[in-house]
Order: sequence, then structure tokens, then C-alpha cells
Amino acid sequence: MDQAPGSLQSGEAHDPATGRPDPAKAYGVDFSLLFAQSPEILLVLLPDAPRFTMIAATTARLHATHLTQESFGRGLFEVFPDNPDDPAASGTSNLRASLERVLKTRQPDTMPVQKYDIRGADGEFEVKYWSPKNLPVLSPQGEVLYIFHRVEDVTELVRASELGDQMRGRTSAMEREVISRSRELDAALRKLRDSNLKLAELDAAKTVFFNNISHEFRTPLALILGTLEDELSSNSPLLPAKTRMQLKMAHRNSLRLLKLVNSLLDFSRIEAGRMQARYQATDLAVLTKELAGNFRSAIERGGLLLAVDCPPLPVAIYVDHDMWEKIVLNLLSNAFKHTFEGSITLKLAWLGDGVQLSVQDTGVGIAAENLPRLFDRFHRVEGAPSRTHEGSGIGLALVKDLVQLHSGAIAVESELGKGSRFQVTLKAGTAHLPTDKIDHTVDASISGHFTAAFVEEALNWSPAGLDSANPGPPALIDPNGVSIPPTWTAPRAQILYADDNADMRSYVTHLLGRHYDVAAVPDGQAALEAALASPPDLVLSDVMMPRLDGFGLLRALRADVRTRRVPVIFVSARAGEESAIAGLDTGADDYLVKPFTARELLARVRTHVGLAWQRRSWDSELEQRVEQRTAELAAEIARRRATEASLEAQIQRLGLLDQITRAIAGRKDLGGILLAVVQNVEQNLPADVCWIGLPGAVTVGLALGGELLYEPDFHPEAINLPPELAGVEVRSLVIAPLRAEGDLLGVLLAGRREPDSFSVGEREFLRQLSEHVAIAARQGQLHESLQAAYDDLHLTQQTVLLQHRGPPEPATDPVAPSAAAASPSRRL
Repeated sequence: MDQAPGSLQSGEAHDPATGRPDPAKAYGVDFSLLFAQSPEILLVLLPDAPRFTMIAATTARLHATHLTQESFGRGLFEVFPDNPDDPAASGTSNLRASLERVLKTRQPDTMPVQKYDIRGADGEFEVKYWSPKNLPVLSPQGEVLYIFHRVEDVTELVRASELGDQMRGRTSAMEREVISRSRELDAALRKLRDSNLKLAELDAAKTVFFNNISHEFRTPLALILGTLEDELSSNSPLLPAKTRMQLKMAHRNSLRLLKLVNSLLDFSRIEAGRMQARYQATDLAVLTKELAGNFRSAIERGGLLLAVDCPPLPVAIYVDHDMWEKIVLNLLSNAFKHTFEGSITLKLAWLGDGVQLSVQDTGVGIAAENLPRLFDRFHRVEGAPSRTHEGSGIGLALVKDLVQLHSGAIAVESELGKGSRFQVTLKAGTAHLPTDKIDHTVDASISGHFTAAFVEEALNWSPAGLDSANPGPPALIDPNGVSIPPTWTAPRAQILYADDNADMRSYVTHLLGRHYDVAAVPDGQAALEAALASPPDLVLSDVMMPRLDGFGLLRALRADVRTRRVPVIFVSARAGEESAIAGLDTGADDYLVKPFTARELLARVRTHVGLAWQRRSWDSELEQRVEQRTAELAAEIARRRATEASLEAQIQRLGLLDQITRAIAGRKDLGGILLAVVQNVEQNLPADVCWIGLPGAVTVGLALGGELLYEPDFHPEAINLPPELAGVEVRSLVIAPLRAEGDLLGVLLAGRREPDSFSVGEREFLRQLSEHVAIAARQGQLHESLQAAYDDLHLTQQTVLLQHRGPPEPATDPVAPSAAAASPSRRL
């Protein structure tokens, strides 16, 4: 049965089995088109095991497996191999086994769901799940002609089943987790209820404690303030100015302590619900204006403008006078504390159904993230610039509570670097107030119970108050009250003290001023600038300060070479071992906790100043020793270098002496010997001029002695030089006699134009050279004498021979007299 791959024939017009007409032919059915368009994923294979050639496929099969017509005629497993990257793949082996069963049994074979990796058009493998069935097509004789490989794509079903299993597993795990968490939550809730009960008990105990302790504080404070006010108001002439100043300081700080005690007492009363309020019909504009006016002196002394705008209101407003005083003074104090330039504006405006108090400043502002917690109790904005870092963090929280007791509202608007505005809104009438707390009597008086404490504290923040806070070293007073000038003559140690509390600066300056020069500054930045300008002997510093705190000051001092060794003592109100350790860990030399005794402060300052001076003395001594040793090492190095240079020059001169000796050793004529010496001395010593003279010439005028003569600063009139040297302007002159076997043969002169320019080594070289030249000159003279004697003998012999032979013939070439005989001296 021959048939082209990729198509199936329908046969003849009649069915060969029945002889009847074939309906397909009769109706023109195209079986190839029906097969190709079948939705079945069907592939036709030849039974040529093990190749199983592909000869036809439905269009659905072509799309599912990315086959093309060119694939027909190739083996099934050649085109569809297992994924080589999946060693566990078994689709090929399972399919081959099924096809072989079909050939063996000639029966259809249904396979379980198989996982196939089908190569896509991009070459990547795609996972599919198929349910295959292999159907044999038999001939009338029962032979397998074709095999239909039919598959059903169940990929989505398998994935949905896997996802369902995963979801069921996750659901079960989540149920277990929910049950476990529910049990944990129930246990945590039980613990939380117990903790809340304990916290409630502790809170109640704390409230009672604050209430009791505040009352206990108020009694001794009242006695202290009463006594101080009596003394200050007496105006007694017997009260010294120094004592009056100290009493005023004690009075200011007693008021500050009373202000803090009153705030704590108010908190305890508010929490306990026992706050005693008395709401009276009040001309709020007049009351607010007078309260703000009391603050004007402190604000203007701080370099700011205070604008107050409180127009008359159409109705009286029911407020508690003491509470309203605390609200206004706390808002003004807070604005002044965080404003360094510009103005503070207080306004009171009628809203139609109530009033609104607005306090606006041009200060540092508040970051947006800090606004939600601004009215929380004890919350402080970390790092915010302020005139002082003192404070408990309860002022604004107390304002909020007091406003709420009036059924009012408080809000804040702020922008960092531009300022803040606080707004307090109160309703008119009495419907919002407790009826039992309303006092219908009109009271226009102002209590002023708290104004003095707020104003006195603010005055200490202003720069103008610093002059009075630093009176300088106290004078010594004799028993008769006469001032005694200081008698010390030793230099006084320089102490730099930084604290944002003016009274504390005054107190410490008073304690230390008798023994030290104290410079007091209000913050860490001012202390740093002063220390870098003139490093002190000791720095005393508070920890919490505006602009730059104590820790920042310490880091900056340690980072600068000028102040790295300056001792630093922290003076802080933070008590406890942890605070002290934290301060010492940052590099401080000591940590002193407020309050402290005068003796303790003086003892610690005296100890650290002494140690600083001792370290400075040791450093100075060490520097001197280092400088001395450095100078000694430099001198030793210079000496060694000079010695090395001298040795090198001596070696060079010995080489020159050897060179001259070799140059004259091979010569026998005296003129050549002297010329070689002169040239070498002038070129290699070097010398500006060299001259050798022998007796019988012009050297007779020189004062020749037995030793070498050196003229470091030569003048022509001192020595009668030969005429040949008269034109040479020499300032340094060495004269070495030439002696051999005790005889003076001549003199060697060497000169330079610079005065005193011949070293000891060079002079020694010339002395040694003169000995060699004297020996060479003696040998030259002997050679010339022998040559002259030989010439005389030769002449005598010729004369005798001529006498025996007869009269001599006229001489055509007479022998010239010897040059040595004619000129016994040489000058070069």
C-alpha cells in the first residue's frame, strides 16, 4: 500500500469488501481535509519499530507540538526526545513500550497521564501533561498498517489538581497557625489585663505620691521664700551687696522649684480628678494683656519684639484665673525659649461663639514628625535649638490638660526654621462647664501667683542677664570689712565653664574665682569658640545645653590639636552610675553630679588643674629633651658627614699624590719633573697658581724656614714674591720648602684667590708633596751634573786626540754649553 506521507486515501468508488458503491466517493468526501481539520491531537505512525516514522498529523497536533511538514518521514523519537536537562524524564521510554505492545497484541493501548517536555519554537522546553492512547490500523489479513497516536491535553487539569493540593495544605497549615496564635493571644491578653491592673494600681499610687510629695515640698518652700523675701525687702544697710546677690539667686531658684512643684501638683490633681477649678466671668482681654505685659521685660532683654493684640471682647469669658495664667505664661515661655531673633505675637480674637488665643513666634520651628507627640507628657524634641535645655517637658502637656478642663481645644502649626503658632480656643457661655464649678461673681483682679517664677526664669535665659550673672572673682575681705587685693604672684589657671543656667554660672564663678580666672559661657558652641581662640587649663561643662551639648563640645575639643589635651569635667544634673559611666566613656576626665558641695568642686578642679600643669611640664621637658637629642643627632650626623668628606678628600689627595709621584718617576730632566708637578696641583688640587723655585734664581728673597708656611690672608707687602707672581691676586698662600738630605733645594708655592681657603688636609698634602718634589729635584740635579761631567770628559778626550793627530780642523758644529750649567734654577 503505497501512499505519500501526510495524506490518507479513501479508496475506490466501490467498497471492495461489499462491492457496493463507496458513499464517500459518491458524495465527494475529502478524507484528507477531514483528518487534517480534526480537533483531535492525532499523529499517524508507521509500524517500523524501533523508528516509528511519522507520516501524517492533524493540524491540532502540529500546533500542539510545533511540528512542520518537513518533520514527516522522520522517526518519532528523533523529533521528540526527552528533555536532556531532566534526568528523571520517562515519557520516551513509556511511549516506546506502549507502541511495542500495540505491535505485539494488535490491540489499542491506553497509557496513564504522561509528563512531556515539548520543545517550543524558541528551542525551550514546555511542560505538558497528556493522556495518550495508541490505536492500530489493521489490514484485512490482520497486519498492523498504521498506528494512530492520539493524546488528550490534561495540563490545566493536572495543574489545577496540584494547586488544589497546595491550597488544601496551606489551608490546613493556616488553620493550625490560627489556632496556635489564638491560644498565644489569649495568654497575652490575660497577661496584659494583669499588667493593666498593676499599672492602674501603680498609677494611682504615683498620683497619690505626687500629690503628697508636692504638698510636702510646698511647705518648706513657702518658709524659704518667705524668709528670703523678708530679708530682701528689708533694705537693711548692714546687708552686704555680695550677700544680697546670693539671696536673690536663692530666691530665683526657690521660685523655679516652686513652679515645678506646682506643675507636678496640677498633674496629680488632674489625674486624680480632684482639680479644683473656679470659672468666673472674666474680661479676658484685660487679663491676657496684663499677663503678657509682665513678660515684656524678659522678651525685650532677649533681643525680641513682643506684639500684644487683645481688643475688647463683646462678652465676658468664664475661665479659672490661675489656669488661664498658667496657659498664657507657658505658651509665652515656650515661644521665648525657642526664638532667637524676630518677634513673638500674642493675639486674642472673638470668633462669634467664643475666643481664640494665638501665640506666634519666628523661632526654630518644629519638624512635622514631632507635632503628633508635642503635647505628650515629658516629651521633649531632641536636638531642638533653645535658649536652655533645662525643663521637665510638662509645660505644653499641662497647657493641654488645662485647656481641656475649660472644654476648649489647642492646636499647633509649625514649619521648621520659620516658627510656630499655638492656638487655644474657648467657648463663650457656661453650658460647656460643670455647673458646680461656676462662680457668677465678677473678679477683675489678677492673682499673679505664678508670674514671678516664669519671668525670673526667662530673665536668666536672656543674654543681658549674663553680665550680672558673672560678677568675676570675689574680693578678699578683712575682719574690718576692708577689701584686700590678691597677693598671689604665680600665674592663675584659666577655667572655661559652660552652662545654660545663669545662676549656676554665677555660683560656680563665685566659688572658683578666688583661685582661678573663670570665663563662663551659656552654651557649648560659645565654649568651643572660646577654647579654640585661647585654650584654657580646664573645661567645666554642663551636659544638656543649647546649640551644642556637652558631648558635642567634648568631641570637638578632642578633635582639635590645640585642645586635645585639655581636661574636661562634666557637671550634670543627670545622676546615677549609668550617666557617669556614659560621660566618662565619651572621654571626659571627670563627672560631677549636681547638686555638689563647694569643697568637692574645688577639690576636683584643683586635682585636674594640677595634673594638667604637670602634664604640660612633662610635655615641655619631653619636647626639650627631644629637641636636645635631635640637635645632638644632627651634630653627630654632621660630624660623621664631615669625617666622611674629610676621608674622601684625603683619599682623593693621596690618589693625587700617587698620580704626581708616578708622573715624575719616569722623568730624569728637572724641567719635566717641575712642569708635571705644577700642572697636577693647579688642575687637581686645585689651586689658582702653583710655582716652584730653586736656589740661584729669584727665590733668594723668600723667607724660607724649616717648616711649611701658611698665609690665610696674604698681603703682597708681607712676603717678597717673585716678579712672575706679582700679577696674580692671591689671598691664601702656602709656602713649602724643598729639602733633601738636610739641604734646601728650593720652595713650592700654591695660592688661591679666596682668603683662608686651604684646609688642614690640603696643607698636609702640599707638605708631603714638597718632600717628593725635593727628592725628584735632587735626582734631576744629579742627572744634570752627571750629564755635564760626561760632556766635559768627552770634550777632553776629543781635544787630546786632536793634539796627537795635528791641528784640528775648523769646527762646523760646536757643542753648546749645558742648559743646567747656564741656568741652575727653573721657574714654571
